[in-house]
Amino acid sequence: MAFILLVFVLKSRTFRRWISGQPAVLVQDGKILEHNMKKLRMTLDSLNQELREKNIFNIEEVEYAVLELNGKVSALLKKEYLPVTRKDLGLKGHKQEFPTELIMDGNVVEDNLKYGDVSQAWLMSQLEKRRLSIEEVSYAVKGTNGQFYCDLYQDGVSDPIDEA
Repeated sequence: MAFILLVFVLKSRTFRRWISGQPAVLVQDGKILEHNMKKLRMTLDSLNQELREKNIFNIEEVEYAVLELNGKVSALLKKEYLPVTRKDLGLKGHKQEFPTELIMDGNVVEDNLKYGDVSQAWLMSQLEKRRLSIEEVSYAVKGTNGQFYCDLYQDGVSDPIDEA
């Protein structure tokens, strides 16, 4: 039965819409469509939360927002809020590497040293430059452009915004 239903869904767009539904527009031309929000039983709080998850903290930056079939919100920013790309500036890009996690929870991830083309000596030299020991480091990674980043257990944040 499931196979037959799958065949119908794949062959017929109308049947697919009937079974799965279709995306719903929440923001159009920068205007919130309250009627659609109400029909979907979606609140402004949940819309704002979905946008924040996409690093959009100001709803005024949104040209279109769509509630997808999977329950997530997709958003298109207004032209003036779109990020500038290297292509926009006519700059050539360089090859990026996949980030390699080197230290997690104060322990060296030995497998990643082997597979990430990173030596123990390189890692130790990066820590020595910063006058750090492995035990002081909560998390360390060799990033996409080869840079070394580390986060310490003792961050020195004197007044955290929200301490759990």
